[in-house]
Amino acid sequence: MKRRLLLPLGALLALVLIGPAVVAQDATPAAEVATAGLVRTDTRYFLPYGRDGLNAVLTVTATENAVCGAQSLADPGRPDAWDCIGDPSQTIYDPCFENPFAPSDAPGEMACVASPFVTDVVLVTLTTPLDRDKAVATEGGGSAAGSPGQQPSTADQPSPDQAPGAIQPVTVDPWDLPWALELANGERCTLLSGATAVLAGERVNYGCEGGGMVLGAAHRGQPVWTVSYLADESVATNVVEVAIAWT
Repeated sequence: MKRRLLLPLGALLALVLIGPAVVAQDATPAAEVATAGLVRTDTRYFLPYGRDGLNAVLTVTATENAVCGAQSLADPGRPDAWDCIGDPSQTIYDPCFENPFAPSDAPGEMACVASPFVTDVVLVTLTTPLDRDKAVATEGGGSAAGSPGQQPSTADQPSPDQAPGAIQPVTVDPWDLPWALELANGERCTLLSGATAVLAGERVNYGCEGGGMVLGAAHRGQPVWTVSYLADESVATNVVEVAIAWT
């Protein structure tokens, strides 16, 4: 089973165990991240849909039918993000985002994106309605009680005053493990789903475009978050500020 929409680590000490297939996408120009005078970490939600449909800045590179029945591993804090399996390709797309302006009780369309740093999307058409009591996805596309890097989570049961098809909140804080991080050193890093590695007792949670990696979770005790960043071919981590966090 092929997995797409995962950022490759390049030289991750030959430790990356996630599937190798990646959507062929060119990254958008690197954001100019201020390294001085950072007063707080900017938190941003990625929103591919508007009232008129898919955002005009996004480019559709492929379309496919899919079954989306599990919580996203790539963006575990978003209740509208899903892990989908293409039909008939059996390609795993993660994360795929719901259109909040479409009817929630009928099969529809989702936008699957590799990271918030690219503009290419794969559109999947649901072959079955969404199950709001979605399970946590496993690397193979099934379900399990949990996965590396996140706590076991399922969607909360709707209360009597909530619409039957309404998106329910999940128990994972979206900022515990954001989908992506832009660091003050210019690195752009995406959350790794599935098995990676454990270094110094910390899971390698993020792979970065320059070949580096982020160990563990972001430290959020101050307005400016920090992470333990390991540069490519380095033997020691550095504390690096987080300029922007995406979910």
